Amino acid sequence: MPEASSDPRSISSLDVLLNDMKVGTIVRTPGDFNAFSFEDSYRVSGGFPVLSLSFRAATGGLRKDPKPVARALPAFFANLLPEDKLREAMEKHHAGSVRAGNDFDLLVALGSDLPGAVRVVPSDGTIARLDNLPATKPKARFSLAGVQMKLSVIKNTGKGGGLTLPIGDEQGAYIAKFPSTSFPGVSENEYANLALAEAIGMEVPERELVEQSEFEGIPKEFETLSDGRVLLVKRFDRGANGERIHIEDFAQVFGVYPSRKYEGAAYHDIAAALNVAVSSDAALEFVRRLALAAITGNGDMHLKNWSLIYRGAGDKPEFAPVYDVLSTIPYIPADAMALSLAGERPFKALNAQRWKAFANRARLPEAAVLKAVVDTVERVNEVWWSLPERNVVPAKVLERIDTHVRLMTPILGTCAN
Repeated sequence: MPEASSDPRSISSLDVLLNDMKVGTIVRTPGDFNAFSFEDSYRVSGGFPVLSLSFRAATGGLRKDPKPVARALPAFFANLLPEDKLREAMEKHHAGSVRAGNDFDLLVALGSDLPGAVRVVPSDGTIARLDNLPATKPKARFSLAGVQMKLSVIKNTGKGGGLTLPIGDEQGAYIAKFPSTSFPGVSENEYANLALAEAIGMEVPERELVEQSEFEGIPKEFETLSDGRVLLVKRFDRGANGERIHIEDFAQVFGVYPSRKYEGAAYHDIAAALNVAVSSDAALEFVRRLALAAITGNGDMHLKNWSLIYRGAGDKPEFAPVYDVLSTIPYIPADAMALSLAGERPFKALNAQRWKAFANRARLPEAAVLKAVVDTVERVNEVWWSLPERNVVPAKVLERIDTHVRLMTPILGTCAN
């Protein structure tokens, strides 16, 4: 095996793998342009298994290679990386080998455990050593998209148990979402919202609340200094035996950079894409989830909080399970929908006329859309008020969620007329 590179900043070419299949290459030029090109054999396959719908032509097969991008990765790959404080923490964790704000450096460092089935390795086949000094202990090399402090973790079995970070090429099977000083009770809030989604018939990953004392060896750069429990969610992009299952979020589907996740498309665009790429049932399931966000006051369902999942052979997308659902209204009383719903974002504006306009823009039957909204309102009111998981939510947070549910029920109920 060739000698491992001592500094990943010197790497100029990366192989992009989908599970074990090489699908393309990312090259960094001296002028700090990053270019992605597909492997010829992957083009011959017609682009299967699917890397991203954003790379597929309407006539079938793959589009031309995207144009090189200055000082950034192409949008699909940029969306694999963490954002804001989580990114800052990971850059600090890899200080000395990752330059602040450099996407390519960070992708080299985190390429072994990315969201979905994508892996990125140096093109010469070496595994970059991420530490300048041989004596330095191995680093965590996972990436999770988003801004909240969350870690990919391993649940240890056997005597002692506990939760630890995957190190080197290890993979985490769970996402640990830590409490926040800015948003009290956020873990319990999301835990209850996930339970509500499951109770009304939505596909939701396994989850539990755990104590911070169960975590071992968390580097100080990932500490939040917040008291409270941690939400532990089973990763649905990892199989029972650790196999990677491919996913892509809708920022990737639409080729939108993370910085534009709140304005890069509207909700009817997601619905229309699901209707074409998956099924009309998937599009209506999206409507139900959208109605749930409106009822519970979730103003953070941006493009990166909706995903496709490619199970089995990886050639047919499905609507991925629910994730990142919580009520933002208790923390941001004037919050609104993250994206436009037929030209409007305020929760109070989401009456029957708005849903009809949404249906027309998404090319979905009005009656089916209105029924999906009404059914969701009815199911929430049947379940929410006696849901056992309400009991873990702090009283003030729960009171604000309840107030919003009571406000939205008659507004969305106009869809029944």
